[in-house]
Amino acid sequence: MTPPSGSHIAFLNYPAHGHVNPTLPVAAELVRRGHRVSYVVAEQYADAVRATGATVLPYESHVPKSWDTVAIPEKITGDVVAEAGLAQALEGFAPLRTALGAFEGDRPDVFLYDAFGYPTGRLLARKWEIPALLMCSTFVANEKFSPYASMAGKVPAPDPAHPALAKAASVVGDVLAEHLPGTSAAEFAEAREDTKLVFLPREFQPGGDTFDDGFAFVGPCLGDRAGGWTPPDDRPVLLIAMGSFGYHHQREFFASCLEAFAGTPWHVVMTIGRLVSPADLGPVPPNFALHPWVPQPAVLSRASGFVSHAGMGSTMESLALGVPPVVVPRTLEQEIVADRLAELGLGVRVDPDAVDAGSLLNAVTGLAEDAGAHERVARMREHITDAGGAAAAADRVEARLTA
Repeated sequence: MTPPSGSHIAFLNYPAHGHVNPTLPVAAELVRRGHRVSYVVAEQYADAVRATGATVLPYESHVPKSWDTVAIPEKITGDVVAEAGLAQALEGFAPLRTALGAFEGDRPDVFLYDAFGYPTGRLLARKWEIPALLMCSTFVANEKFSPYASMAGKVPAPDPAHPALAKAASVVGDVLAEHLPGTSAAEFAEAREDTKLVFLPREFQPGGDTFDDGFAFVGPCLGDRAGGWTPPDDRPVLLIAMGSFGYHHQREFFASCLEAFAGTPWHVVMTIGRLVSPADLGPVPPNFALHPWVPQPAVLSRASGFVSHAGMGSTMESLALGVPPVVVPRTLEQEIVADRLAELGLGVRVDPDAVDAGSLLNAVTGLAEDAGAHERVARMREHITDAGGAAAAADRVEARLTA
């Protein structure tokens, strides 16, 4: 059945680059196909969403407008876990007023919402009995396999009486009582969506062959972000980019990078965030270009090397563009991604506790000379192409419109 032209499709997302970026080409593709797309998003991402042709519905977010100042906890404690749960509950329902105001009299035909920032989208989809797709920007789990099982022993359980947990339960309970009476928090947390859009290829997902067709592994969606940057000369380009938050706390790492690659044949492009000045790092070698931020896929498309934090978005961008990464994971989730890269022979992991100039130089040099790794990345790049990207994602959205 041909999907109806001009269907109303609503996106809701968690306000972080790794969650928003993969969805933008999907929104643009749906607009291109003649659908009317509304996107509920935090103000700081409004311009990027507007460029897709979608209608922007900004909401007042609880997360920082810039992640530069957000430090990664040195140790995960029960308090950290409890506070994170409260923060997720508050942010999850932060778009609710905006979404209700926009959609009460203009119901979407289908909802798409993020697996981490799902509450508002799932609430309205169930309240109004509207089809929905879950968008997953990292590894997924099923009843047979979970890549996150290894995290269980590393994440302490918070005190059940922790006030943050009580507040989170109150937030969720109050919203459910008003909009989905009779639904428990446990029932609401169940991911019952028939289709999950997963922004990585099945071949990169641990246990990928155990997931049924309800998991649409469409791969990374880069859109037109992989062009528009030109290197200054013919030297090989090395990009160093450690994600979108916590830059203010990485000066020692930046210093190690300057020491490692000074005087090497690399032209090094390094992002340092908006709160660190090049002057804070001392003399900058002439083969370095320091920036607060760069259009990462555009630089990667011309790069031969990449040092990253093993965020899934950056990892998928590097593999889609054929660049084996050296990864220095900074969170438990990034450790899982880093381990998967190493397991598949697609990159090199450097333990964050062992990072220094020598370990970085050895890892980058060794990977650049590893023909086997480049061959394996080339094969993964083919899997990414075959996954279909934004067009495949749009196909699955249209399939829900006609289901």
